[in-house]
Amino acid sequence: MIKVILNLVSCVLFAVVFAKVATAEDAVASTCAEWKSTIAVNVDKLDSLKKSAASDRPTNGYSYTKNQFIVLLGKNLVAAKDALANSKDKLPKTSEGKIDLKDAVLNGFDLRGLNLDHVDLKGAEMNGADLSGSTLREASLYKAELEGANLNSTNLSFANLAKAKLSNASLCHATLTAADLEDATVVGAYMKGAKLDMAKKIPKAIYLNAQNVLQFGLPVPEN
Repeated sequence: MIKVILNLVSCVLFAVVFAKVATAEDAVASTCAEWKSTIAVNVDKLDSLKKSAASDRPTNGYSYTKNQFIVLLGKNLVAAKDALANSKDKLPKTSEGKIDLKDAVLNGFDLRGLNLDHVDLKGAEMNGADLSGSTLREASLYKAELEGANLNSTNLSFANLAKAKLSNASLCHATLTAADLEDATVVGAYMKGAKLDMAKKIPKAIYLNAQNVLQFGLPVPEN
C-alpha cells in the first residue's frame, strides 16, 4: 500500500514538474514570436538602387553584381534563398572567395531562413532585420550593425561578431557556439535559451544578470 502511495506521489510530482517545464518552454516560444521590427525598409532607396544596378554587368561569370544581389534580397526573398542554396557560384565574391555583402545596407530586410554561411557581412547595416531561422555559420559580421534585429533560432556558430552592434536584438535560442564576441555591444539584447558554449571574448554586459551566468553555464569573471 505504501509503495502504491509513493508511486502515485512520484507520478503527481513528475506531472507538476513536466507541466512547469512545458509552460516555461511555451512562454519562451511565445516571447520569441513576439518580435517586431522597429525599422522599415527604405523602399525609395531600394528602388533607386534597383534602377542604378539594372545596367550593371556582372564580372567573372557571376549572375549578379553586389548591388543587384542586395536588390534581390530586398525585393525577392524566394529567389534570393534559391540563389544562396543552389547557385552560390553565381553570386558576387570577395577576393577571399566569400559571398560579398560587405557594408551592404539591409536595414529592416526580411532575411528569414537564408543560408548565409561563410558570407562576408563586415560592416553591413542590418538594424531591425529579420534573420530568424537563418544560418550564418563562420560568417564575418565584424562591425556589423544588428541593433533591434531578430536573430531568434539563428545559427551563428564560429561567426565573427567582434565589435558587432547587437543592442536590443533578440537572440532567443540562437546558437553562438565558438563565435567571436570581442567588444560586441549586447546591451538590451534578449538571449534566453541562447547557446554560448566555447564562445570567445564574451562581453561583460552579459554577466550583469546573475541569471545569465547560471543559464549559460558561464564561468564567473575574475573582475
